[in-house]
Amino acid sequence: MPFKKDKTVLILLITILIFFSSYIWNFINIPFRDDEILGEYSVNNHHSLNDSLRYLVFILIPITGYLFFKLLIEKKKLNFSYLRHSNLEFSQSTSKIYIVNLFFIFILVLEFLSLSFPTTTLDIFHEGQKLSSAYKGLLDGSLWSGSYITTGIINENLGARFIWMIFSHESIGSVRLLELIYILIFKILLICLIYETTKKNFFSENLKLFYFLSTSLISLFFIDYDLSTGDSFSYRDIPIIISLVIFFRYINNIDRIYFPLIFLGLLSVVSFLWSIDRALIVFLLLILICFYLLINKKYVNFFLLIFSVIIFWTLTYIFLGKEFNYFIENTFSILKNINYIFGIIHPAPFSDMQNSSRATKSLLLIVFSILISFSFLFSKKLKYSWHFKVLIITLSFVSFCSYIYALGRSDGGHIKQTTGIILLFYLVFTFYNLIKYFEKLSLNHRFKDNFILFNNIILLIFFIFSVEININKTVNYSQRIKQYIHLNDNSFLSKEQTYFVEQMEPLTRNYQCLQLFTYDAALPYLLKKPNCSRYYFIYSVGSLKDQKNLIEEMKNTKLVIYSGQTDNWGFNPKKKLPLVDNYINSNFFDNIKILNWAVKIR
Repeated sequence: MPFKKDKTVLILLITILIFFSSYIWNFINIPFRDDEILGEYSVNNHHSLNDSLRYLVFILIPITGYLFFKLLIEKKKLNFSYLRHSNLEFSQSTSKIYIVNLFFIFILVLEFLSLSFPTTTLDIFHEGQKLSSAYKGLLDGSLWSGSYITTGIINENLGARFIWMIFSHESIGSVRLLELIYILIFKILLICLIYETTKKNFFSENLKLFYFLSTSLISLFFIDYDLSTGDSFSYRDIPIIISLVIFFRYINNIDRIYFPLIFLGLLSVVSFLWSIDRALIVFLLLILICFYLLINKKYVNFFLLIFSVIIFWTLTYIFLGKEFNYFIENTFSILKNINYIFGIIHPAPFSDMQNSSRATKSLLLIVFSILISFSFLFSKKLKYSWHFKVLIITLSFVSFCSYIYALGRSDGGHIKQTTGIILLFYLVFTFYNLIKYFEKLSLNHRFKDNFILFNNIILLIFFIFSVEININKTVNYSQRIKQYIHLNDNSFLSKEQTYFVEQMEPLTRNYQCLQLFTYDAALPYLLKKPNCSRYYFIYSVGSLKDQKNLIEEMKNTKLVIYSGQTDNWGFNPKKKLPLVDNYINSNFFDNIKILNWAVKIR
């Protein structure tokens, strides 16, 4: 009975601390320092670190209470030796699960080849971010020196340039195709990650298959090919999933020097080129991996990883040359200012604020995942192998870190995109425990095997029928893709956008470049004129320094697109960038009005 009493007291303590954390949420308030960047934060005198600090406090208070109870009341010790690989022997991986893994990948490829290509109206704001920078880079070979990058140079520039180079044709269709390819790659990596979590767990081959089939099948619903909707995962998480696959493969082969760890050093660079926010998670994950290597005294692998990080960053510095300085400047500028520019204040948990319900669920799931992880460090029980404990702790750690996406821009879509890893955590953990429970049932051994075999067949059939495969589309894929990437850009434009482009083409014919003062970021690409300054994505400009830089780079600009369709996306640029607005109105006098757009000529 003492155990049950202790457990009840612990649950009550954690519950009280969670509600206490939510109560003090709004009392945590760093004094606001006006950086003269207009945004939701400045309007509400909200410091950019408030949400991060509130998040940490909300998570740490119940975790601290749990540790206090375990260490001081129950007199238990926090023991990292439970994560050492010597504690328990592995089960052997089998060829059957490997074949099923390959079959899943094959079906995912067939699904991709059966896709209907999207021809929805161009999102002139978001999709423009991937088109205009790439177009300018295609003309002059520039990277950060030619475009002020908000997310990552691959995402905004090199990806589109690469696909255009492959097909020798610049089009909106080819960039959308690239996004579909990213999603396919992500789905395959997700299956590979689940395979790595499975192959060394459980001794029964049929149980391995059931675990793999069930977790894979559910996880694939976390992301789809609809580019217009938000999912629990984003394909921008690709570097994180790759890092997890490499690390999980390592702990499946921990007794050897594991040279693929070198690729983590490469990822530490590529992730920053891919997406800055995802790069931060990869960096934190590398710290966790280094800690794990030191716990297990794998010094050779530890130094292999550290050496690879140093080597790849050195090579990047040498290869990029002057662009490296622009990369560093751009990255620090984004990290410093982006929350003030984009920021949406995070809703208080258990409140009636917009998106509070979704945020509260995510926060609670993260708290409980960390509690589960710490419980492994107090438990001597062999119900969970060291291998599984490492998997779960790693997924929990990544879930905790990944919530930073929702702390800078706390709308429903960004909060949802943080849930992929945490849902995967509970998926892996729940099915593991269900199978362990099933193993302990006092049932006939043959009945157990037949029951699991039957369920495996059902799951496999369900997976096949849940994936839309069209043989005709698959066979004609090369012809369909050729037609799609050669669709005229007008096929993706609204009537208003088409009319504006048609009216602007003769106006811009004699100009080498144009300058945007609108959030319609796709216009330089659509008009086939590069932006005159680095600041093509005006939505990301806010600080006085960036405004002054933009004015300096506009000295030779002759034409400015002054307003457009999406300028109600947040604060209007005229209000948000007063220095630039004053400069334009003082130096550009000829005004042309075309539908919702205004054009100014010097």
